[in-house]
Amino acid sequence: MRRIAVAASLAASAALLAGCLPPPPPPPDPVSPTGIGVVHAVGIHHATFVDTTRSTSALDTFLGAPSRTIPTTIWYPATGADGATGADLAPDRAHGPFPIVMFAHGYGVTPDFYNALLTQWARAGYVVVAPTYPILSGQPAGPSDTVDWDATFTDTSFVLTQVLALGASSDPILGGTVDPQRIAVAGHSDGGAIAFGVGFQAWRQDPRVRAAIVMASDLGEVDGVYQANWWPLLHFLSDQDPYNPYDDSIAWDHAHLGIPAWTFGLVGAAHASPYRDPSDPHFGLVVTTTIDFLDATLKGHTERWDAMSAAIDANPSLAGAV
Repeated sequence: MRRIAVAASLAASAALLAGCLPPPPPPPDPVSPTGIGVVHAVGIHHATFVDTTRSTSALDTFLGAPSRTIPTTIWYPATGADGATGADLAPDRAHGPFPIVMFAHGYGVTPDFYNALLTQWARAGYVVVAPTYPILSGQPAGPSDTVDWDATFTDTSFVLTQVLALGASSDPILGGTVDPQRIAVAGHSDGGAIAFGVGFQAWRQDPRVRAAIVMASDLGEVDGVYQANWWPLLHFLSDQDPYNPYDDSIAWDHAHLGIPAWTFGLVGAAHASPYRDPSDPHFGLVVTTTIDFLDATLKGHTERWDAMSAAIDANPSLAGAV
């Protein structure tokens, strides 16, 4: 989990003193209900997006590059038998277009590390777009969560822009498949910090996003300036996480997060496995509650807020509202 970057914090403080803090985006407009409960086959598509306007820093033996190359994995609802998964399957446009979940991976891994979770989201009717962040992922150098850290927020918005452009085109996978009005951001560990920034931090917020899921990140240790903006936030913490102090993380949420926000603590849980490993006893609960959250925020089924909280309350040996 990335710790506070002193330079970024000083810059943010200077901007605050200068009265330069931008206004937060307005609350998202309600969305009309769309279908839930459909179990889809899942297609997996790989794309590479290149931002020629920004550079990649040198690190170790990597000499740097004048552009940023961002391999991206996309999980999406596809046609085929329930439970089927495959590369570049035909998208299920009959039930679309589908909301987008931008997903940010953690330190030293790629999106495939979270394949089990992201597949479940796509199976529930979401297009999951997961960039592989240069340097943070360990590709083409690193990993590092200080070198080019600030670039990851712009990387996320850049990839979203490319995906939306493909969605408005005749692209065989994304054309007509994505709904540009229903977008959330999610992430784990360092990726949770990225998701929090894109959703809630001044100068990093993307106004196209309307909700965020943060998993295993101490938000009090994230550099940047938090702005409450009425976008829903779901925050998971693990009580046995060696990287994020559990009590301190909860205290920061209570002191700072605006509504609507939910903080759930996972009991006896590690840093990564509850969010990626189906054999972890918490994994199924994470899947269920995150889909409830997405169904409420992106598909307009606000009754799923209650279902989300009820699922947590029904499993006190695994989780609780904190």
